[in-house]
Amino acid sequence: MEVEKAKCECCGFTEECTPTYIVAVHAEYLGRWVCGLCAEAVGDEIRREGNVITTAKALDRHVAFAHAAPMASAAEDNLVAAVARLLRRCLVDSPPASAPASRKVAAGPGCHDGADE
Repeated sequence: MEVEKAKCECCGFTEECTPTYIVAVHAEYLGRWVCGLCAEAVGDEIRREGNVITTAKALDRHVAFAHAAPMASAAEDNLVAAVARLLRRCLVDSPPASAPASRKVAAGPGCHDGADE
């Protein structure tokens, strides 16, 4: 299976994905590559606003949030810092109790997880 590296324009995380998946993500996020974690954050931003903002506006807000705090230099530290900031934000701005209790976060179809190796 052919895979390519794609770097998230929000957090800088790099994933190995199929070219078809990369095209689909670019189409959904207005020409930007967004990792699965940041895609969830963009979706949360839309839900938090009651589905009245566009994907473009939610994406711009998340990019601004992701770039607001300086990140560590090592790739592992970047991911840990991004997840920690995202979790803090979700806890502070969590949706009402009537929202679904669990959400599955996955890399998505077409992302290489190493299981085929």
